[in-house]
Amino acid sequence: MVKSLNVKVSHGKGKIMEEADFIRVYTMEPREKNKANIDVIRQISRYYGVSSTSVRILSGRTSRNKIVEIDE
Repeated sequence: MVKSLNVKVSHGKGKIMEEADFIRVYTMEPREKNKANIDVIRQISRYYGVSSTSVRILSGRTSRNKIVEIDE
């Protein structure tokens, strides 16, 4: 089953909060060298209990607003 999520990335200590129509992922990692995206993928995979290879950023790779797909 494939699940699509709207994700908003914010600066802060690594945690995830579910909002009405999106999830907010907090990361302290810098945007340079894709570190923030890697941390977002790692946090989402841990939160949903899937491997990090099952999580993909479909759009918004350079934006705070992303569409993420999880293959469960």
